Parts: sequence; C-alpha cells; structure tokens
Amino acid sequence: MTGRIVFLLATLALAFFLAWSGESVTGERASWQSDWEKTVQAAKQEGQIFIYAALGPYHPEIFAEFQKDYPEIKPTIVHGSSSRISPRLLAERRAGKYLADIYLGGPTSLYRFYQGRLFDPLAPLLVLPEILDTSVWWEGKHFYIDAERKYIFVNEGSVSGFTITYNSQQAKAAEFKSYWDLFKPKWKGKIVSLDAREPGFGASELRYLYYHPELGPEFIRRLFGEMDVVVSREHRQAIDWVGVGKVALCVFCRDGFTSKAKAQGLPVDFINHNDFKEMPRLRGSASAIAFMNKAPHPNAAKVFINWFLSRRGQMVYQESHGDRDSLRADIPKDKVPPEVRRVMGRKYFFVEGPEFMDVKPAVKIIEDALGSQRKP
Repeated sequence: MTGRIVFLLATLALAFFLAWSGESVTGERASWQSDWEKTVQAAKQEGQIFIYAALGPYHPEIFAEFQKDYPEIKPTIVHGSSSRISPRLLAERRAGKYLADIYLGGPTSLYRFYQGRLFDPLAPLLVLPEILDTSVWWEGKHFYIDAERKYIFVNEGSVSGFTITYNSQQAKAAEFKSYWDLFKPKWKGKIVSLDAREPGFGASELRYLYYHPELGPEFIRRLFGEMDVVVSREHRQAIDWVGVGKVALCVFCRDGFTSKAKAQGLPVDFINHNDFKEMPRLRGSASAIAFMNKAPHPNAAKVFINWFLSRRGQMVYQESHGDRDSLRADIPKDKVPPEVRRVMGRKYFFVEGPEFMDVKPAVKIIEDALGSQRKP
C-alpha cells in the first residue's frame, strides 16, 4: 500500500513538473514573439532606416533582400570608405544631427567610435532564438570587439593573414614559406606598401603583425626600416607598379584588387595565406555592426540587426560578396573559396578582440622607421 502511494505521488509530481515546464517554455516563447511582433509593427510605422556602410562587403543585394522581407521599411544607405564616412558622421553629430541608425564597417573604425561613446548596446536588441543560440556560431559564441561584449558584433571570420602580392615574372609563390622570407636581400628596394597607417584594411593587417606571437614589433620595424619600402596610398597605383615590374612585391595590398588586376591580364597574384607557416588570422574585415546612440529609427534598427544576423541574412551577406565566410556555422560553405574558408580544427589568430585593437604602437614603429630612412 505504501509503495502504491509513493508511486502515485511521484506520478503526480512528474505531471505537475511537465505541465509547469511546458507553460514556462510557452511563456518564454510567447514573450519573445510578442516583443518581436511589437518591434516589427513599430518599425513599419517608422518606415525607414539609415545605414552607414563601408565599401567592400556590403553589396546592395543585402539591403534589397532586407526590403523584400520588410517592404514597409525603406533602407537608405550611405556607402563609402571609413576615411570618408567617419568625418561625415562626426560632423553631423557636432551639428546636432543624429541621422544614422546603424554603422556597418571595419572593426578599427568602429572601435574608435565605441571609445567616443557613439554606440548604444546592441546585445539587448538580439531577440530571435536562432541568433541567441550560440551553438550555431563559430566556436559556440558571439564575437564582440569591445570588452563589455555588447556593443560591436563581428559577423565574419574569413581566413586571411598579411597579404603579399607579387609580380609573377619576378617572383614565385614557392619562395615564401614564412613571412620572414620577405627579408631576403633580393627584395630590398623592390617592395611597395599600401599605407598601413590609414584606417581600414591596412590597419587590420598591421594589428595582425604587431600582436602575432611569431611576428610582432620587430617584423614591422625591419620591414619599414631595412627594406627601402615605397609607401603608396592608392591601391590601383600600387598594383600597377607591381604589374609593370616597377617593384616585385606589394604588402598590405588587398587580395581582391590583385584578383581583378590578374583577371585583366596583369602578371600579378597573391600568396595564399594558408601557405605560410605562421598562424593565419580570422579577419573581421569590414564586417562589424553597431547600433548608433540617439538613433532616429530604433525599432527599424532592431529589425535590421536581427534580420542581418539571422541565418537568412548571413546567407545573403556571404553569397552577395563571394569571398566571405560568415561566423555562422549553420549555413552552407560550399561557395566560400577554399583560401578564405575556415577549417575545423585549424588554429587561427582572431585579431578583432579588444586586447588587439590598439594600432597606435604599430603605427609609431612605421613612422619612426620611415623617419629614420629620410635622415641623411
């Protein structure tokens, strides 16, 4: 008799627990759905969103696909390099004009804005369970640049490194097994460098060199202090110099520019980052997203952020550019070129962490080295 009572009590307790947990899950689901539905309706009332986006990874197709899903929200895009967008944004704010809702751009540029307190936290805006589920992201976590891990979300992690472009009539990729091979005497006076002191792509690679445990400050010091490097601020000019044989190598030149020049018939190519013995980096490239404070359309911004980081949004992002590997691990990677695609089990240097964002010490090394070159 006692056993039967115990059994009945246990059965009732289990039934109560299942009913309670079911109601709890339903309540949580209803909570986020209700929040999301209210946000979408409010966003439709706002009717528009202003996005400041860096040139490069943000193809117009991304915003066209967003408007297909949310036709009542019109995206207005301000496209440009960070060196052009940044002054514009700061000038607007000094004049008391708060026009931008979202900034899509390079980690280095966004980090400066974060330090200037131009952003509101993005993390609380993430609502969709498919985004909050960290198991669908690389290494099971969200990647943020800022130490608080809530302001600047990095959505891309393509394999990269330190780009060396070469004239295929003067050099061979097989000559470079290590980045330190760049210091062979034959290359002295034969190298052009894109100005890595400029914000953007060059600064990201410069941080990679400076903080890399196998390269570091000495690598930068020797490159600009010993190798008689010519500095250019124009990608096309630097690639053209390599193509016509004025120099044999270009460092900090974007591989995308090199690929276009090669397709046009110039004898140029770049060395696969995976072929160097040093640990490759995962680049955030220009692919970080932040929520501007005093945003004029906060609900539309919330909708776009969730759409962009959703599975659909990241598939559009990844496929629209063609050579980007999203940090979402639950989307197809078959169209991502092998040279930029992450490989499970390979160790990478993710340089977009808060401890690696300060580029000023590396810039000073370049300036000191170039200054010493100019001395008689």
